[in-house]
Order: sequence, then C-alpha cells, then structure tokens
Amino acid sequence: GRVAMLRPSSFTPLGHYLNTSAFVSALIFLLQAHQTHTIAVCSSECIPSQVHLSQGPTFESSVVSYTTKCCEEDGESVYEPAIYLGTSKDKIDQQFLGNTHTYTAGGWQGSLHRVKISGLESSTEYFYRCKGRDTIFNFTTGPAVGDYPVRFVAIADMGAFSDNAGASNSTISALMAIDRSKDGFPLLIHAGDIAYTSGNQEVWDSYFEEMEVVASSGYYQVCVGNHEHYYNFSGYLNRFAMPGETGNYSVDNLWGSYDYGGVHFTHFSTEHSLKPDSDQIAFLEKDLAKAAENRASVPWIVVYGHKPLYCSTNDYYDCKIGGPLHIAPAVEHLFQKYEVDLFLAGHLHNYERSFPVYNGTVMSRSYAPALDTVHMVIGMAGDDEGLTDSWESPQPSWSAIRHAALGYGLVEVHNASHLHFEYVLSDSGKVFDAFDLVRERSS
Repeated sequence: GRVAMLRPSSFTPLGHYLNTSAFVSALIFLLQAHQTHTIAVCSSECIPSQVHLSQGPTFESSVVSYTTKCCEEDGESVYEPAIYLGTSKDKIDQQFLGNTHTYTAGGWQGSLHRVKISGLESSTEYFYRCKGRDTIFNFTTGPAVGDYPVRFVAIADMGAFSDNAGASNSTISALMAIDRSKDGFPLLIHAGDIAYTSGNQEVWDSYFEEMEVVASSGYYQVCVGNHEHYYNFSGYLNRFAMPGETGNYSVDNLWGSYDYGGVHFTHFSTEHSLKPDSDQIAFLEKDLAKAAENRASVPWIVVYGHKPLYCSTNDYYDCKIGGPLHIAPAVEHLFQKYEVDLFLAGHLHNYERSFPVYNGTVMSRSYAPALDTVHMVIGMAGDDEGLTDSWESPQPSWSAIRHAALGYGLVEVHNASHLHFEYVLSDSGKVFDAFDLVRERSS
C-alpha cells in the first residue's frame, strides 16, 4: 500500500511547480520529434545542437556542452566553439571560448564542444547562445554555498524516446514541463543508465536532442551506469563534463563532487573498481572526510551512484550479491563514518525507499531524526526495457515502500536539518510517496 509521511503545512507541495499545459505541449513536441528526427552525418552548416549544461565545483562556473556535425577541411574542424552570455536577452555581451574533441568508437562522426563559463553570481538568471545558432537559452545558477532552499529533480535509468511500454516518453515530457526558473528546480540528477544506446552511438544524438529543452535550461549532473559501458564508456566520457578534483573529464565523469547551496553532492562509479586500494575509494574517503569537516557551512551530504546497496526486487544477483556483497562492503562504512544523509541509485527499474539503515540493521524506523543513511532506488524514469514489478517476499525489514510506475523524484532541502522528498508519477503528476528527512546537527 501507499506509505506517505505528512508534510508540514507551511511547505508548498513540490508538484505545484509542474505546469500541466506545458506537459501537454512537451508531449506533442516529443511525438513530432520522434516522427521526424534524422541525424545528419555531415553538414556544410555548423549548427550547434544537443546543448546541455553542467555545474562546476560551485555556482561560480558552469560548462556548456554541445555537438556540431560540420564537414571538416583537411581533417580539421571548421568550427571554433564559443558561448555568448548575459543577464538579459538584450545584453548577451560576454564571450567564452571553448575546446573541441571527438571520438570515433562505434562509427560516430561529429564534433563535441565544451565551453566553460565563469564569474557567475549565485541564484542569478543568465541568458546564453552558442556560436552559429540564434536560439537563446536561459538558466539560473545555484544558491550560494550554504544557502537554502535547495531544489532538485532526481532520476535514474532513463532512455531515449521509444514506442515500447515503460519507456521514458511521459517522464521526459514531465521534466520539460517543470518550472526550472529561480523558484523551480534548476538541478537535475541522473544516477546512471542514460539514453540506452545498446552500442548505437547515434542514439546519444537522439537522446540529447530530446533532452535539450531540459538539459539546456538547468544543470544536468550525471553518473555512469552499466548501459554506458559500450566501447569502454567512450560515448559517456566524451559527452559530459562533470566537476571533480582532477580537471580531467575521463576521471571526473566517473567520480567527483560539487557544492550546491547547503548540499554537498558526491557521485561515484559502481562500474569501476571499488577495491580498498583503488583510486575511487581513495577519492571517496578524501571527499567525504572533507565534506564532513565542512558541515558547519554545507550540512547535507547526498551521494549518488548507479547500482544500489539495498534493493528487494526479485533480482537475485543485483539484490543478493552485487549490492550487499560487493558494493556495500566497499562504501557503506564510509557512508556511516561521514554520516551521509541520502544515497540515490537506480539499476532496478522501480522505486524503493529504505528506512535509515546500516549493515542491514534498522535502529529506528523514524526519519525524524534519521540515525543512518536513507537509501533510494529511483530507476523508474523509463527506458526501452520497461519497468520491473516483481519483488522478494516477504519484504525486508529495512524496506519502507516499493512500487513500479513511471516517475521521478522531487527534492527540496528547506534548511540545515530538513529535507523533503516526493515520488511523482510521470503520467498524472500525482505524488505517490513522500517523506521528510530530519537530521540533528551537532553545533
């Protein structure tokens, strides 16, 4: 049955930010795009497309990533990337130059561009356009470090538009309809399994075209999943620009972190080594220790990775071996040591919320205050494999609620001690599950 904790009456329901008329318009747009979309291998016109935005270590910098399909001259790209930026549509007067790269795995052809924009103010709306394209995009920077409220959308396991049952169509439409202005949700977390290419690199192009309205108007922060493994993760590593400690996207796209208002976000790869002597575990130990030391300024720690530590889907390997015997022994002690508040994962195509739990033990079923990390499976965004509505019986004692329907998470962090989470159904916009997470902070 449905489990939902009561929301304090002074808080606006997060579903308030969903514009239903915009949802219908978005769905029509996607249907038309699905019917007419073609991918040009090479064009004489260098028109930027697939625009998406990511935040740097803080609100002060961002990276705009996009694609062109220009023909080359003597092996050299004829296009030099640039972003023009301003605080109004009528005054886009700052220029930022970028870098171009490509990859050829899977036969992909084209140029990928990354342009870093810096010197940004917090909670400020900016307007920008890509060189060679007249479209003006806008986004709002994140809150100053330590400020509230912090609002974000959380998804996992979302593929490109598809005719298959359980595909992402309604979720992408819902994301397009969310108000991502200053009072909405300018941050989107995607915990792995992106686009579902099955190795076809042109699916990345289709996906980013479909997601451009969403990913160009707010930060699109991701982590790697198992469906990105084709050609040694080439498509994933080349198309994103996540913040991290190395400045090298071949590493930072796999594990890294950033501050967004009063929340420290850390992402890591469940697809790469988690051995005690691995670079990734060294990073996690260092990063979470630093975040814990900085809790007076940034109290919340949210971690996301693709595969869960806890799940009760009727999937023997992932829920009986992969999570509890491989991933949990590598990282759960770090979550407990540094008091990670929330862990977001996907991989299983459904929704599951744990009670605060450590090492399989629930000390208290209360979230107010929570004594341990709360684990969330949010793999219900939709993909061409569909949803999974098959569960272990009986339900484990650590599992609070589980459900399988297309949806996404809306999260609002109100202050240093109170976080509110809603599981919203993509098709109807109704809230199926909600809970309030309270942490007592030491002074």
